[in-house]
Amino acid sequence: MRKSDVTCPHCQAGYRRIELTSKGGVAGEFRCLVCDNIIELMDGSTDVAFRLTVQPGKTSYVY
Repeated sequence: MRKSDVTCPHCQAGYRRIELTSKGGVAGEFRCLVCDNIIELMDGSTDVAFRLTVQPGKTSYVY
């Protein structure tokens, strides 16, 4: 298991990323829950989960 922190480059929302290398996952993409920007494209070779840990203020970004 690998843990890391990821920040959205568009709105600065913070996420905790957990990757299980011993388990296959689902191919797809993860989008920021705040601004819908693509954070990561996943190939499904590992199981990856994201958790929002830092929500930016509503005025800190523009669509």
